[in-house]
Amino acid sequence: MKRAKFLALLLASLLAFSAFTGCGGNDSSASTEGSSSTSSASEGGESSGEISGTEAEPGEVALPISDEKITITWFAGMDSNLPTLVDNMNQTPFFQQLEEKTNIHIEFQHPATGNETTAYNLLFASGDLPDMISHTNPGYPGGLDACIDDGYILDLTDLVPEYCPNYMAALEDFSSKYDENVMRSAYTGGGRIGAVGQLMQEPQGPWAGLYVRGDWLEACGLDTPETFDDWEEMLTAFKDEMGATAPMLLFKNGYDSTFNSLVMGFGITSAWYQVDGQVKFGPAEEGWRDYVTLMHDWYEKGLIDPDFMASTSAASFLPDTAMITTGKTGAFVGMYTNVAMWEAAIEGDEDNFVPVYTPMKEAGQTHDFQGITLSGASATMGLSISANSEYAEECLKLFDYWFSEEGAEFCNWGVEGDTFELDEEGEHHFTDKILKNPDGLSYAQAQAYFTMPPARPVYQDWTRELESVPAKDVVSFDVWGQGTNDMAMPAPASLGMTPEQNAEYSTIMTDVQTAVDEATPQFISGVRSLDEYDAYLETLQTLNIDRAVEIVQEAYDAFMSR
Repeated sequence: MKRAKFLALLLASLLAFSAFTGCGGNDSSASTEGSSSTSSASEGGESSGEISGTEAEPGEVALPISDEKITITWFAGMDSNLPTLVDNMNQTPFFQQLEEKTNIHIEFQHPATGNETTAYNLLFASGDLPDMISHTNPGYPGGLDACIDDGYILDLTDLVPEYCPNYMAALEDFSSKYDENVMRSAYTGGGRIGAVGQLMQEPQGPWAGLYVRGDWLEACGLDTPETFDDWEEMLTAFKDEMGATAPMLLFKNGYDSTFNSLVMGFGITSAWYQVDGQVKFGPAEEGWRDYVTLMHDWYEKGLIDPDFMASTSAASFLPDTAMITTGKTGAFVGMYTNVAMWEAAIEGDEDNFVPVYTPMKEAGQTHDFQGITLSGASATMGLSISANSEYAEECLKLFDYWFSEEGAEFCNWGVEGDTFELDEEGEHHFTDKILKNPDGLSYAQAQAYFTMPPARPVYQDWTRELESVPAKDVVSFDVWGQGTNDMAMPAPASLGMTPEQNAEYSTIMTDVQTAVDEATPQFISGVRSLDEYDAYLETLQTLNIDRAVEIVQEAYDAFMSR
C-alpha cells in the first residue's frame, strides 16, 4: 500500500474526528468505552450506525514491511524472565529475527520494574511519545477515548480494517465462536479503536486454583473435599495428623483476588459480577460476611496460616513455595505450571498435589464463575500508535503480521527446525532449545528469549505452555473450570466508562478497596471483632459504594447494548 493512500485515509480519519469533536466529543454523554464492531457513539451514547472504513481481506502479509531499514520506538514493560539475559528486548533472538523479516528495528523504552505506572504517566506529560505505546493498568485517565481526544494516539477505527484484516478476522472468529464480549471490548465507548489487543486463538481455562496434598489425603484416609465441612475436616487432619503449622495458606488481604477460589462458594466474587443483569460488588454483599465469618472460625481453630497477614507474595496465585515444600501447609491457591517444581522438592511419588474444585455449602453444587479466562482484546489495555508517529502505516502492518498465519506461528513458536517441529498431525512442539535449553535457561526464560514473550498484542496460542506441563497436571483445567460463567462480567476497566464516570469511579473505588483490604484480614484474624461488621458496611456506604455500583451498572448496560 502506497504511503499516499495511507495518508489520505489518515486524513479522512482525522477529518471525521474533527467533526466528532466539533459536535462535543468531550461531552461525557458521548463516550462510554467498549462498543461493538458495528456501532459508534453519537450524542447521548447511542449507536449512530455502522463503523465506517474500507475492509481488506485477511491473508499473507508482504515482507519486508519496509523497503528500507527503519527504527520504531515502543514503550513496553520488560518481560520478567529477561532482565538477567538482556538489557533491551530488541537484543533477543526473536526480535532480531523479526527485524530480519520486516526490516523494522524496534527500540524498546522499558520502564523500571515496579515503576511502570509512574513512567507511563510521565510519558504523556513529557509530550515526547514513542511510535507505539503499551498501556498499563490503570491506563490513561478517562480511557482511550480521552487519549485520542487529547491528541496523543491515533484513532484507528478506519485504519485497522484497512491495514489489519488478519486482526479483524481473528477478532470476529473468537467473538463468534466463544465470547461476543471480546468484540465489544475491542472498541471504546465512543465506537472507536484506540488500540490493538492480545487475542487468544482459543479460550484458556482457569490457570490457577486450589491444590491440596493428595498424599496427605491418602495418609489421613480422606476423600477429595467437596463442601466447606469436608474442608474443615481435611484441614483439621492436616494439622493434627500431618503436623502442618499452616494447614491452609491465605494471601495477606485475606482472599484470592484473582480466581476467587474460596469466596465463589458463597455465590460472590471479590470484585464485580452480575445477577440477571444487576451489577454487584462482592465485598458489599452478604456472602462476604459469610466468607470472613468462616475464615475467622478456621483461623481460631489453627487451620489457617497464623502469619498470613505478613505474606510477601506478589500476586494471589503465587503461594509461598517454601511453606509448600517443607510440609508446613497442605492447601493453597497455585498455578498448574508449578506442580512439577513443588513435587521435585518433595520426596515421594509424583501425585502429591491434587487440584480441587471450589468448596461449596452442599455437595454437588457448582458456582456460576470459572475464575479468570484469557480471551482477548481490550479497548483499554492494548497497543496504540502515537498520533505523531512517522511510521503509523508500518506499525499497523506489523500488527497485522502478528495476527497472520505465518506471523502468529513465528510469534508463538519461533523458527521451524530450530525452536519447534511439527508432528505427523501438524501439531507444534518445542525442541529442546526451549524445553531443555543447553545453556541452562529455564523453560520460561527460553520461551521469552526465542519467541514473542506472553501478554503481548499477538494472536496468542496459549497451548504452547502445555509443552512443559505433565499431562497429569493439565487436568487442573477441567477441575477448576466446572460450573458456568453466568454471573461473570467484564472488569469495569473493559467496559469503557466516560472520562467523567471513570474519574468518579476511580476516586470512590480507591478508598473502597482500601477499606475492604484493611477490614477483611482484620476480621479473619480477630484483630477486629465480627461484631463490627455492620460498621464496616456503613463505612462502604460512607465511601459511596452505592454510587460506584450505579456507575458500573450504567457502563455495563451501555456495553451490553452495543
